[in-house]
Amino acid sequence: MANEQTAQPKPEATGAEAQPAEATKTKQIQNLGVLDLTGMKSPDDLAGIESIRSVGVILIPEPLVSKLGAIPMKSVGVVVPIPQGEHVKVITGLAKLTGEALANPAVGEDTLVVAGVLQVSTPVEKVAYKRLIVVGVILAPKGSESAIGAAISRLEGATVYYSGNPRIFTGSDRFSSAFFELLEDRTSVVLVGDFVVEPDVTSDLLKRKVAEITLVGALEAPRALVPLLQALTVERQGVISALEDKQQSRGQGR
Repeated sequence: MANEQTAQPKPEATGAEAQPAEATKTKQIQNLGVLDLTGMKSPDDLAGIESIRSVGVILIPEPLVSKLGAIPMKSVGVVVPIPQGEHVKVITGLAKLTGEALANPAVGEDTLVVAGVLQVSTPVEKVAYKRLIVVGVILAPKGSESAIGAAISRLEGATVYYSGNPRIFTGSDRFSSAFFELLEDRTSVVLVGDFVVEPDVTSDLLKRKVAEITLVGALEAPRALVPLLQALTVERQGVISALEDKQQSRGQGR
């Protein structure tokens, strides 16, 4: 099982952070990670919504997509149509499941929507959900690619496959030389979020302590370390940039 460190801890969530249909009686909906409208049955159920703003993901029954499109929306990330009548399990925040759990979902669960970060702790041999929709991130052991890839019906986020027993970090954090000194030699690291390597870290220390990096997000470091970090990164969905560039842009903005 992978070791995990969460830079900004969040409770495991399987939909608790999603705004349910019963709570959409308000005329204006805003500032939500996930808006779950799958309980809506007819266009009249959406009649009370005047506007939607700053929502990451909207889940909506397929027959109501056109009605939703008539509602003024601003800063909405992804609209995900769900077949009418399907029961949906939504994962938000940070959640952990075994590969066996994906092969044996609870009775009545048809669709799994990953809107946060789902860490799968054991290899996935089968995904028994009818639909797997990924608008967040799935972290799973290597060897799970075929089962997960075949099950995904929509991919707006990322799937990351790790090997061995990596240290997993989600959220945001800064890593100093003291942190790397405490790591075991040749540790694999998975980063999901925004991270900074402090200026006191040397290239020799990185080479000794880090075997490989998997990055989903952004990693900043002193310019001298950027080529090494790029070489250590075996999979990247994001950017590795120099701290000096950010500092320079801040100075120009004054």
